[in-house]
Amino acid sequence: MPTEKQTNPRGNHPALALHTPGGAELALCHWDLWMCLLAQRDFDGDLARLGDDLRARRDAAAGMLTASREEWKAKLSHLRDLQRRLRGAGAAVADVIAAAGKRPAGELRRAVSRVLGSSARRSEWSEAMNETADKRGMAFALRGFWPRFPVSPEPFVAEMAAGFKARGCFTERASFSIARRFDRFTAMAEKQAARGRFPEALAILRAVLTAAIEVLDHGADDSFGAIGDSFRAAFRAYLALPPGQTGLEEPVFFHDLLTLLIWEDYGLTFDQTERYFARLTRAQGDLCIAFLREQIEALRADDLEHQADEALGLLGQVAAEQRRFELFEALAREMGSKSSRRILRLADTAVKARKRELAERVFDAALRPGPHLKRLREHYEQLNSGAWNPWRKP
Repeated sequence: MPTEKQTNPRGNHPALALHTPGGAELALCHWDLWMCLLAQRDFDGDLARLGDDLRARRDAAAGMLTASREEWKAKLSHLRDLQRRLRGAGAAVADVIAAAGKRPAGELRRAVSRVLGSSARRSEWSEAMNETADKRGMAFALRGFWPRFPVSPEPFVAEMAAGFKARGCFTERASFSIARRFDRFTAMAEKQAARGRFPEALAILRAVLTAAIEVLDHGADDSFGAIGDSFRAAFRAYLALPPGQTGLEEPVFFHDLLTLLIWEDYGLTFDQTERYFARLTRAQGDLCIAFLREQIEALRADDLEHQADEALGLLGQVAAEQRRFELFEALAREMGSKSSRRILRLADTAVKARKRELAERVFDAALRPGPHLKRLREHYEQLNSGAWNPWRKP
């Protein structure tokens, strides 16, 4: 039954209690009710189509004030949370509408205004609006797998951050001091690795990677690249660790690494993993491929297109370095011409393996409208002319 009517309800205030088919009671707030009303009016009760509309509005706000885009992200996050809750309860939009009963005529107008129109005060945001998928994803990428580490990286992060954690921003001069601190911990980890104490080395190096990203998030001015250089030094040492001797289950080691690669957004890992996946066993490669495919689907479902695209690029790299030729054509079709580098990697791997026909099929699959269509056409012509050189401008 509906709760007592409010003349101007806040979005995160209770709206009604829905009795589910399983006999439980699902509490719904006004954001839930408003989104169901809009889905019923405009999309035949389909919340997924309302999600498409909100995503389009979010993307259209890309060039506007950050606050505008953030609000669309927040509303989309709440919608996805609502979908999950209704799905878990075995309920549908029609059930919510029925449970809402007869509402004032202004309720639908309010739904249009609050969901599709004017900005909402932060105090009215729901938990799902405040904790968006990208915030949760980044937090997990930095620390999510740590409870399964044999030695926790957390104390090392705390020790590294002790001297600068309370400060709001860091100057260029301060960045050198921070980088030296990171370098000392990396050197400590390398000594542990040299002694065969790989679990300790793993914890220290993983702590450096997270601490470096977090200090950049907190406003460090790394114009001279000192912190970035320290991150890359630690990352090289991290990649040199033998996964099977770190005390961490192999799937967890690779899942943690791949998650960090997907979410790291400062360019610190760019080109740092070249040929890394080539040295993995086939079983390890299978593990990486399966995980990345799962991540792509999950990230797309959470409207995280950028991270899904990063995962797709990584999947292409793993497939190329593992020489999984059976995956090339389908991957090229999925990638399209958004990035020439990814397609050229697949084509070049095929050419070097004397699989010219496969290289041609890779191009045929990728040549669709996109940012790098012209360049890919030029390289395709280069391949057909017998002057193949993917890294030289045609």
